[in-house]
Amino acid sequence: MTTEPDPTLLRSSAGDEWNSEQVDAALATTLDSLDDALNYRNWIADLAQPYLEGPLLEVGAGHGTFTEVFVELADATAVEPGDYAAGLLSERFKDDDRVTVVNGIVDDVDLDDSFGSAVMINVLEHIADDFGALKSVWDRLQPGGHLVLWVPAFQLLYSDFDTKLGHERRYNRRGLEDLVERAGFTVVKSGYVNAPGWFSWLLMVRLLSIEPTSPVTVGIFDRFIVPIVRGIERWVRPPFGQSVFLAARKPLH
Repeated sequence: MTTEPDPTLLRSSAGDEWNSEQVDAALATTLDSLDDALNYRNWIADLAQPYLEGPLLEVGAGHGTFTEVFVELADATAVEPGDYAAGLLSERFKDDDRVTVVNGIVDDVDLDDSFGSAVMINVLEHIADDFGALKSVWDRLQPGGHLVLWVPAFQLLYSDFDTKLGHERRYNRRGLEDLVERAGFTVVKSGYVNAPGWFSWLLMVRLLSIEPTSPVTVGIFDRFIVPIVRGIERWVRPPFGQSVFLAARKPLH
């Protein structure tokens, strides 16, 4: 299963622009399936929660699936480059003063805004200049503030569906750690998540070219598989997985 809260390709800090409308259309079905996959969403959000402090910067907020959870923890600035998705965000949170929607990229957020934490869920893999994007986040974090990342794992699993979603790459844990450390962060925690998903993605998506967006498939996975896998991986750290979770900290000095 894939989660794509960000329905657009992001511009890199170098100024490259992407066709956000085209990507939004390609991800619409996936985004809709995520809205119904509450167990999976909550799994990711619960992993992130210990590292989130306000004010919170959410990069690539998409349609607000995770914003809805994060805003219960802290006031949030939801950054979204796609006009259509940003419009949905604004409508979704129009009566919620805790959420500020920015239709743009991280560089469009004022440097005077100093955030306690930042989160990017299935966003970094869309950005050509991922290092530049991390540096832009660094510039907007308070000393001691945390960065939380969730990205797809293993280039071996890269499929036509990844291309359709606008993925530049997939990551391994060590490579992601090195990238984050080069950007100036200290890694606090990292690891693979959803080991069974590695096999299902390899077989269904990579080898059989089946797109994992069927409501039936997503419903079965979310209702029956996620609680079991989550329970096991709470105690057993898998050596591989469908995704990488990473939390890092901006040093105090």
